[in-house]
Amino acid sequence: MIHFILYILFITHGFSISLEYKPIELMIDPESPDVDLVKMFQSKYMSMQNGDEGYGSFGPKTTKFWQDICNDKKMYEIIYESSLNLKNDKQFKESNMILDYLINFDKTPRNIIIKSKFLRAQIFYDLSYYVQSIDYFKSILEEDISSEYRKKALFMTAYIYNNNLNMYTDAIEYYKTFLNDYKNDELISSVEYELDQINSIVAKIKD
Repeated sequence: MIHFILYILFITHGFSISLEYKPIELMIDPESPDVDLVKMFQSKYMSMQNGDEGYGSFGPKTTKFWQDICNDKKMYEIIYESSLNLKNDKQFKESNMILDYLINFDKTPRNIIIKSKFLRAQIFYDLSYYVQSIDYFKSILEEDISSEYRKKALFMTAYIYNNNLNMYTDAIEYYKTFLNDYKNDELISSVEYELDQINSIVAKIKD
């Protein structure tokens, strides 16, 4: 129960987070813009400050600036890299918050969404939230078979079922899918090893 409560707290936006990590570009709702977020955006991109005309108002000029920023694919890469750096520094809450906005923002490029889902799955795995990790890895399996992220997500799904959740039937299913989809991949030897280990465990259970 405590583990579940910690997970809920982790994914909730209500936690305190430093201003420097907030992806204000993705946080502004153009239908109902928050004044403080608009001011932060204007200060960051338009060199506006208190006393300037239109400061805090999401008027035509600010709206155009925001639209141009949101149409710049480099912006999403920069935000993703920020999240990756935070994850590497073990600032998981901050990284997760950014990833949540990247995944759910309606203008985020598809390739960034996929990378963000994969990174979020890794964060959940690092924090031992194995079920949640699998959920995000599985969400990538709908991608084209040529996707490197799909391949890695498929392997990790089977790996977690086997090594962390002891759900051997599920692990076998996903490992066999991997063998079928990626016949000549360098991970095949690892998959075959994992399957041998599972078969040995299952055999002992039957005995």
